Amino acid sequence: MNPIEPFGIPLIALLFVFFIGAASISFLLRTWARFVALAGASAAVLLAIWIWSLDLSLPIWILPFGINVDLEAPLVLSGYSLQLRVSNTPVLASYLLLAALALALNALHAHDTLFPTQVWMLLTGYSALTLLTNAPTAPIVISPVLFIMLTALSVYVLHGGRRGNLNAGLRLLIPPVLATPLLLVGGWWLEQIPLNPQDLVFTQTAGTLIGLGFLVLLTPFPLHGAWSASSESSSPAAALIVGLFYQLGVLYLAAQALNLYPFIFRQTDWPVWMSALGLLTAIWGGVAAMGTTHSGRLWGYAAIHDWGLILLAMTAPELRSWTLVLFLFALRVISMITSAIGLIALERQVGSLEMQHLRGVGLRMPWSSAAVLLGGLGLVGFPLTAGFAGHWAALQSLAVLDWRLATAILIAAVGAILGFVRLARLMFGVQDAPLTVRESALNIGTALGALILTLIVATSPQLLSAILTRILTAFG
Repeated sequence: MNPIEPFGIPLIALLFVFFIGAASISFLLRTWARFVALAGASAAVLLAIWIWSLDLSLPIWILPFGINVDLEAPLVLSGYSLQLRVSNTPVLASYLLLAALALALNALHAHDTLFPTQVWMLLTGYSALTLLTNAPTAPIVISPVLFIMLTALSVYVLHGGRRGNLNAGLRLLIPPVLATPLLLVGGWWLEQIPLNPQDLVFTQTAGTLIGLGFLVLLTPFPLHGAWSASSESSSPAAALIVGLFYQLGVLYLAAQALNLYPFIFRQTDWPVWMSALGLLTAIWGGVAAMGTTHSGRLWGYAAIHDWGLILLAMTAPELRSWTLVLFLFALRVISMITSAIGLIALERQVGSLEMQHLRGVGLRMPWSSAAVLLGGLGLVGFPLTAGFAGHWAALQSLAVLDWRLATAILIAAVGAILGFVRLARLMFGVQDAPLTVRESALNIGTALGALILTLIVATSPQLLSAILTRILTAFG
């Protein structure tokens, strides 16, 4: 008599069951928004640590009735295959950590009861995008279709039940909608290459279309407007999670495309396009920051300046280039979270993030105000902020290629710095804040923790090297 074979379950199936279950529970218990957000943040952190430490070379037994869980078994649905690999687990763990941070922010100031549910839904979609390994056509080619669905969901995350229209969020749909036909047609040209591998027209056309598609997905100038607009009209927590999720996803897919199809770099003008648009993005972010009258939009413009520098760092097809990109992105996450902590506290107490309404608020809420300023200045590489080391390294690399590029970035950064100087003068100037504005112990503790983390990273950026080395495996 043959022994009964153990029943195997793909780990990835359990992960998605957990994500969907967490979203459903968050919705059913939405009246306890703070508890749900805090529990979700704790679960996401633990799961991120567990996935980060997984050894995919060994199966893991988790149930006692002869049921084993296969770590690398793919989940196949209608010809689409999702699979955990050494190359994508660091990205999945990063998504979980970002989700945990967003849920923790919502737990501090729970005002949107649907936010935890939406975060888990976004996490499910971006996890599927990261783990997609096989499809009827190349996964890279059909990725904008999934981006369209995820950005459509992001519109509601950004709206968050606030009054007003959805125009800022709807503008997020423009890049994936424009990129989809470019990548689909580029995929058709890819399929023609084996028919006549000696004809360079096929590779050049495919590389041009795919390169343009990813260039649009990366939202450089003039497609950047949705980010600054949503930073003004949406809650800081929603703008934070939507922006970082999208940008991490498109960076990961762009790295996969450049690794799979190196002719995008070698046989097209993609590096030239990226350099020019990245430079324009960084300059516009710095220039626009000088004239804005809304602290949320100022935060958004500083983030656009930082994103332009990241795009410039992508223009060299070298390992060192991706190391710099990831370093800049990690510092971007720290700076944006620090600012978001302060902005959330100020908005809750003052009721508005318009600069004129923040006059004197720094005298009553000094720690939250300092978090806004230090985090925002980190996005433009101000000394003694988290972003300084990354911006300084990027400027040095650019100066080697062309000192004029580095000078233009530096001048644009000065423009953004002037915007934060103006905000600081209003915050810590003549007191005009209502007497009801005060800084709670919770606000002080979270802001102080963020400031300490920022200063630690600013003085010892090498602490991130081990983490970045692991994530670098996912980027080629």
